[in-house]
Amino acid sequence: MITPTTITNYNRTEEELEEFLMFAILVAGKGAEQQAKKLDAFLKHCMTKEKGKPFAHIKHLVSMGWLEIHMKQFKLGQYKRIGHAFKEILKFKGKLKKVTIEQLESVKGIGSKTARFFILHSRPDAKVAVLDTHILKWLNEKGYKVPKATPPKNRYAEIECYFLAEAMFHQMTPADLDLTIWKSYATKAK
Repeated sequence: MITPTTITNYNRTEEELEEFLMFAILVAGKGAEQQAKKLDAFLKHCMTKEKGKPFAHIKHLVSMGWLEIHMKQFKLGQYKRIGHAFKEILKFKGKLKKVTIEQLESVKGIGSKTARFFILHSRPDAKVAVLDTHILKWLNEKGYKVPKATPPKNRYAEIECYFLAEAMFHQMTPADLDLTIWKSYATKAK
């Protein structure tokens, strides 16, 4: 199961990367803890011999015409977007250690933030920013002029540079700074 408070893991197996990419798709705009539990239940309900292989589970559900039914059973939400993305990510089977941000963003249902979230927390050399509401609020408090919601592609790179400069200033990896900020705001919300 994905543990949002310890999301960074540079040694995931291919199956763990499959689950993590599915989590990245699911969590967009939703509570991480709740989505992690829903995904875990969704994957544990696997009816194939390939338990523990998330993409095999999706492939089986698609072949049987059951994907949306199964998603609804576990209340994953945003069924059209997530269902479409789940089907499309199957093309990355066996390639998740090398998949690029551009390849991820080519999937309908995966935007800049989701692609970078996957890369940032699964690769030690990632120099990207996940511009979610927590990061943007933090950057705003630091004096940067940033939007309240994820910026469009034409501004993403500019704002991403602000975050990367702050990570360097604080002598932290982008992943560590991201998680520190997320934990800080998640604690304040409780």
